[in-house]
Amino acid sequence: MQKAYLQKFYFACIMLMTITSSSVQAESEYIPTDRYTLVKIEAHSDQKAPLTTITTLSFGANIQTIGQAIQELLQGSGYRWINPTETPDDQLLNELPLPAIDRTLGPIHLNDALETVAGEAWNLMIDETHRTVWFTSSKTKNTHS
Repeated sequence: MQKAYLQKFYFACIMLMTITSSSVQAESEYIPTDRYTLVKIEAHSDQKAPLTTITTLSFGANIQTIGQAIQELLQGSGYRWINPTETPDDQLLNELPLPAIDRTLGPIHLNDALETVAGEAWNLMIDETHRTVWFTSSKTKNTHS
């Protein structure tokens, strides 16, 4: 009889430890922000990958070129556009006029906004280590015959 009692006691202790440890684990992953709201403690996906942030933007009248638009889009993202005038292709992209259709963007992911502003002739390149972006020409075939 005492053996059965000890088995039940040990079983109850194990169950209590399991319940207690899982509630402590759950408490460590969430915090209350008000009476009925729990928030998970973790970085948001756009904090981990800033170029995936959803943005809405209207360029001011002072933004006239693609280069200025790219700089404006990257402002505050932690990324920078490198070598905007190092090659003839970079110089061309930097100085191209911003199309009127692209003056208002969003809601759109930041990387998609960069690709939209640059246009289909350009490929967005990203160096996550240095938090830099640049564009390469896609060298589409000439449609003029």
